[in-house]
Amino acid sequence: MHAANDRPDGWPALRTAAAAALLVTVVLGTVSNLLFLGAFQFRRDWFDDPALMVAGGSKSAELLRWASITDLFSYYLPTAVVALALGFALRPHGPALARASMLAGLCYVLAGAIGAAVLATAGPTLLQEYEQPGADRAAIAITFAVLIDVVFRAIWQLLNGVLLGVWWFGIARLTRAVQPRFARLSAVLAGLAWTGATFNVLGFGLARDATLGVVFVLWAAWSIWLARLLWHRRPPFDGLDESLTVDPPTL
Repeated sequence: MHAANDRPDGWPALRTAAAAALLVTVVLGTVSNLLFLGAFQFRRDWFDDPALMVAGGSKSAELLRWASITDLFSYYLPTAVVALALGFALRPHGPALARASMLAGLCYVLAGAIGAAVLATAGPTLLQEYEQPGADRAAIAITFAVLIDVVFRAIWQLLNGVLLGVWWFGIARLTRAVQPRFARLSAVLAGLAWTGATFNVLGFGLARDATLGVVFVLWAAWSIWLARLLWHRRPPFDGLDESLTVDPPTL
């Protein structure tokens, strides 16, 4: 063990960055969720049939743009920092599982960030074109519906549901010995992520959306809990400084 004054400089920076990233996810993620609801004008029928959102006009277009941008900088990019930090911290407790879990987390970030970036640029453009005189509104509505299905249903609610489940499951397994309650919450989130992805595949829209609502609430609690564990160097995250003095985790 290193004395407090012997800790490598990388540890305080990484610990602070990871804790800050988790808080950004909670705060900016909440903003993003509200902006998405506003873009869909809180209408359930628009969620069921995204093509109807094209009637939202410029108001929905701007809200969709900012919802996607805040989504990119809340649930995706900050999570890359968290995934890397946990990859370092949890490697001594199971190298193979820690690497697999970290890889799943980083793949989730990559896929989700691409989806958010595409939606932020293409989505508002289609909504604005829909209002133009002489526009082929039927074709635009179909194109927009396909875009929403690809980003929301295929990437965010299917692929990312699977990847998030793997990430959380790995964290649950690696922390269960020293943080059993946190591990149980991680396992619950993994199960919910996989359940939501299953509902999505089966076309159970209401069940899927209800499951996702629970996930977002528990995710916020999980992020705050993890931020406290990291900040206060609670086990198993107290070993992160030592892990930085040896070979870094590899993909």
